[in-house]
Amino acid sequence: MQEIPVLLGLATGAAALAHWSPAGPMTGGANLLWTGWILICILTCAFRAMLQAEALAVQFGEPIGTIILTVSAITIEVAAVAAMMLPLQEDNSVARDTMFAVLMLIFNLLIGLAILLGGLRKRSQEFNPRSSSNYLSFIIALGTIALILPTFTHSEQDGWMSDSMEIYVGITCLVIYILFLISQTSASREFFEHKSTEKEKIHAHVVHHSIAITIMLLVISLGAVVMLAESVGARVTVLFQTWNMPAPLSGIFIAALVLAPEGLAALRASREDDMQRSINVLLGSALATIGLTVPAVIVMRYVTGVSPELGLEPPYIALFVLTFAVSIVNLMRGRVNMMQGVVHLLIFATWIMVIFDESWALKV
Repeated sequence: MQEIPVLLGLATGAAALAHWSPAGPMTGGANLLWTGWILICILTCAFRAMLQAEALAVQFGEPIGTIILTVSAITIEVAAVAAMMLPLQEDNSVARDTMFAVLMLIFNLLIGLAILLGGLRKRSQEFNPRSSSNYLSFIIALGTIALILPTFTHSEQDGWMSDSMEIYVGITCLVIYILFLISQTSASREFFEHKSTEKEKIHAHVVHHSIAITIMLLVISLGAVVMLAESVGARVTVLFQTWNMPAPLSGIFIAALVLAPEGLAALRASREDDMQRSINVLLGSALATIGLTVPAVIVMRYVTGVSPELGLEPPYIALFVLTFAVSIVNLMRGRVNMMQGVVHLLIFATWIMVIFDESWALKV
């Protein structure tokens, strides 16, 4: 009975892949209801995938459990980015906007909320600083290479890269991420654990099946999300354009869908005084966003024939650098408090304000 929503999601995904939709304009009542139903199915299937991934995380322990969660989430993200790129080949910045949105949501909204919620229960929370140090060093390096450097290179104008540079960046991101996973699961495994963490704690909300059944249910749930993403990407983009909303908001919307299951898992962990797990889940997802999505986007560039514009615009570069600087100060000491969470949330609010300010300026 618990998996009935996933079956409904699979059926809806099959209809979406067959390009079935109600007659009439995209903004018509019937099509809006259909879009809303697809979004509900995506969220439901994504949450079911999260529960199965959490069940596997409990059985395998850390850091394998966190890797399962992050790879599950990044599968959904890559599917969503591909779904938005393929039907809208004239939009070169959709992949960049979605990746940047994921990173800003993780570093500012989710980390800020995790610190704040944890601080409501305890004045400060502790975690292993070696984990955040390792994550941040890779994230900052790859984020700078993939999303900032293209704006300043002279081989191509604006935020584009030359073909050779695209291939180099894609391969570098993938190799670095694979090397990080090897380090995380072997030689540096203890960096991602915290002695005070109750590793054997079994939460009531985690579903218990055999490992084989849980893996099968996880794959089915992720498959349903991937099928549904093909339809919702184009629909969301068209709706935002029709309603004259700022273009980056469509990337933020998709990023929020992608991060919803993992974000709730991280927030729940912080409320249960397990900040180490929150850090592992959120920073692991941020690293996977760059390490896996960038290579996927480069591959799709040769499928669609459209080169992605990865370089950020100057206002967003400033916010990106600010986010990195604040994250270094707050996350590399192994102890956080509520006020640090407020700072991250302030940066998130500033980012949203800049998006609307840029949109208003263009209209004037």
